[in-house]
Amino acid sequence: MEFPRVEFKVLGPLEAVSGGRVLPLGGPKQRTLLAALLLHVNTTVSGDRLCDAVWGATPPASAQANVRSYAAALRRVLNPDAGEDRLSLGHGGYQLRARPDEVDLHRFEELVERGRSALAGGAHPAAAGHFREALDLWRGGAFEGVAHHDALHIEVARLDEARLAVFEDYAEARLALGDSREMVGPLREQVARYPLRESLWGKLMTAQYRCHRPGDALQSYALARTALRDELGLEPGAELRRLHRAVLGGDPALLGTAPAPATIPAPAPPDRPAGTWRSVCQLPSDPADFVGRDEVLTRAAALLRPAATAPGAPPPVPGSPCAVPVVILTGLPGVGKTTLATRLAHLLRKSFPDGQLFLHLGGARRAPGAVLADLLLGLGVAGASIPESTVDRAALFRSLLSGRKVVVLLDDAQDEAQIRPLLPGTPGCAALVTSRARLAGLAAAHLIDVAPFDAGESEALLRRIAGGRRLAAEPEATERVLAGCAGLPLALRVIGARLASRPHWRVGRLADRLADEQGRLAELTVGDLAVRTCVATSYRSLTPDAARAFRAIGTLPAPEFPGWALAALLDSGDTDDTIDVLLDANLVQVVGVDDQGQPRYRMHDLLHVYATERALAEEPRPWRRAALARVLTGWLCRVRAAGDQLVRGGTDDRAGDLVGRLEGERTSLVTAVEFAAGSGYGTHAADLAAALEDICHLRNWWDEWDRVARAALDCARADGDLVAAAVAQGSLARALAARGRVDDALTRFTTAIDQLDELGEAHHAARLRIHRSFAIADRGMAGLAHDDAAAAAAVMGRLGDEHGRVLALRSLGFALLCQQRAAEAITTLEPALETAERLGRPLALADVLQALAVAEIGHGRLGRAARRLPRALTLFRTVRHRPGEAYALLTLGRLYNELGPDRASRALGPLGEAAEIFAELGEHRGAAFASYWLGRTHTALGDADRGRRHLTEALAGFRSLRMPFWADRAERETGGSARVGTPPGRPS
Repeated sequence: MEFPRVEFKVLGPLEAVSGGRVLPLGGPKQRTLLAALLLHVNTTVSGDRLCDAVWGATPPASAQANVRSYAAALRRVLNPDAGEDRLSLGHGGYQLRARPDEVDLHRFEELVERGRSALAGGAHPAAAGHFREALDLWRGGAFEGVAHHDALHIEVARLDEARLAVFEDYAEARLALGDSREMVGPLREQVARYPLRESLWGKLMTAQYRCHRPGDALQSYALARTALRDELGLEPGAELRRLHRAVLGGDPALLGTAPAPATIPAPAPPDRPAGTWRSVCQLPSDPADFVGRDEVLTRAAALLRPAATAPGAPPPVPGSPCAVPVVILTGLPGVGKTTLATRLAHLLRKSFPDGQLFLHLGGARRAPGAVLADLLLGLGVAGASIPESTVDRAALFRSLLSGRKVVVLLDDAQDEAQIRPLLPGTPGCAALVTSRARLAGLAAAHLIDVAPFDAGESEALLRRIAGGRRLAAEPEATERVLAGCAGLPLALRVIGARLASRPHWRVGRLADRLADEQGRLAELTVGDLAVRTCVATSYRSLTPDAARAFRAIGTLPAPEFPGWALAALLDSGDTDDTIDVLLDANLVQVVGVDDQGQPRYRMHDLLHVYATERALAEEPRPWRRAALARVLTGWLCRVRAAGDQLVRGGTDDRAGDLVGRLEGERTSLVTAVEFAAGSGYGTHAADLAAALEDICHLRNWWDEWDRVARAALDCARADGDLVAAAVAQGSLARALAARGRVDDALTRFTTAIDQLDELGEAHHAARLRIHRSFAIADRGMAGLAHDDAAAAAAVMGRLGDEHGRVLALRSLGFALLCQQRAAEAITTLEPALETAERLGRPLALADVLQALAVAEIGHGRLGRAARRLPRALTLFRTVRHRPGEAYALLTLGRLYNELGPDRASRALGPLGEAAEIFAELGEHRGAAFASYWLGRTHTALGDADRGRRHLTEALAGFRSLRMPFWADRAERETGGSARVGTPPGRPS
């Protein structure tokens, strides 16, 4: 049967057009149904399949009826005349009929097939036309505005990929026609949308190169490489790397077969008197073992090359000594600046055929006049013809280079004044400078920081020098050697040379010797290569104040430090000028800035070793210890302030987010505590460990908590401080309990409490009894938990510690709940609530509200529980206590269960959110409870299979945690239908 023509458009917003009129397709689900039918046009689609397309994995009970309703509505739109059968319902399902030319997707696929046939046959104009027509059918994303479930999502992804592949075919055809200039813009738009698609980057680079813009092509490669490394951790593929090398080498094959656009020939250089100029290459040999640095090479080449290759280059800016391109490679000592510059200059030899000049300035203050004399002699100027004044020498040097294509490499420059007279003055030339200093005062120069090698580059260089097979035989030792070299190319070259010259040495032997930090620099010496000598050159050039700051940093236990730490070390309120000297000398780097704009610094590992050497050799021991004590005191003040801010909630507008700031300092902070514990700063170690305890608990720093507590415990034992040892033992017990290791925690709690009782430390002992009570109450030890909490409450009350008494009563309430004594728990918790309100301690208040809500659910007072839980949840979020937030959500899910089957569906949201938080935190107890209540909820909602799966997970969790009551309940309920609700008084 013939139907009136309808154009079905899916390559963009879903539309159906008939007689120039857009047909009304109904609401979102009805449009999704039509999309599913169009995917299978002229094919019968079952009702179940349509339900999956519209609702995904969770269709409502009325899904089939709804599908029939949506289909009927679409039939009325698509079959306006009686007897038409464009959308029909048959025995097997629904079928939408359409001719191929009525669906834009089918027209797209037909045009693509024609285009690819033409492309394969070399008919580029026809191919480009077919591809352009196919791409013009797209009005946006495929099925734009239609809700996506699995099947449609897969099809949309397939179509997006097909569209992109057609664009690439279109670009290939246009490039073959010589339309490179026209394709640069569209290709740039596509790489911006799809930065990880290497084939697009390759076509863009080709188009740019054929437009005589090799610098742009190299910049595109650098952008592609950055995107791939940042997003995927991968280097570009072989094809893109081959194209990059071809651009660098000026491969004529890249120009293709199409005629290149006409160019204006560059003016010929002026005639020179014979003997005035001779082409010269003074570069050191190209290093055969060079590895990595692709990104820097690409960027620097793109900056330098246009000076030699761009005809009609713009004239110099009047008065600017850097009108020609100047690239400065800067970085810390031994990072490989000279090697990199030498490789780059060799790569650019074809671009600068008239000469490649090299001058090693040695970092010393050589007079520019003397350096210019060397340059002029190297260019063939007779000694008698060299002018006397520096100004005249510079003028002669620039005159000789005028109109030529020459690159000048100035190695190891000391400052800007040293190199200004040595720079060429006319386009066509370029200067490449290496320096340990940043030389930021050289106007218009391009400063490129050369970083230490990453792990892959470090290993590649060491393999190239020492031999890959040898390193592969000892992988663990090789990793330790690489760690000892810390990515510094000079160190890697020294180690590689030592291994290569000693074939009988095991790699492990050298790794062991490098592990000794005090002797590490002595190991990093071979022949005339020595890391210590290289670093010492920079150190000796520092001002006295900067040199002392360098040594002071060497006293720190770690090479990374916040800005305030240097002020504390030097006992000075203003260290900005001093740190600027170290930054300019590349002896420290800025690695971050906090929310208050305060910088964080890092000194390279091997520089830090040298700084430590100098501190031990040049600074008296009392000065070093006093400086470190000031830093540890600074840490303690900041930890206490952050802990107070965290416990009380909120942030101070003036102080900022102290907790967030501390989060970024976790590694340095733990290192500081461990250093203090092992270096005779016992009081600092104990105070820092105590101050960190609540922060570790609230921010889930489980590993850090364990390390800090163990360090404090070892220190207290070594010092013979019995009280500090017992307190640290109790802190370690808390950390173990938080990670579910209750048996280990119980042993340590008991040891610590007994010790404190013997020493008469009632307050400390009471605090640990509170924590032990909470840790063991639902592990089958509710009686002991009750006794602990009751005893602690009495002590806290006697000592006048109201906050401690609130915590004790909260633990007592929890123990009562575990004994199924919900009414008594409420009686215990209500006065704790009043005190917590009065004290204004949001975390304590949230804990009590949560415990009261559990008790009230167990006692049937659901309305009160419903009023308490939102407030508890808000307070937990205010103090950023993720476990508390998750348990409040868990209790909210229980509450919805208790309110009856008609409210049970509302439990899935908070329970699912709680499960996600517990999984994120690695909180196994909470995860088991989340599985349990999810199982109960799904069972109550009629999904017995899903409920049983969750209950089985809960059973395994409770058994592994040794929670017998809950394990028995989960086991009973996995064998039968779970009943909504809980027995009175049981906590979660």
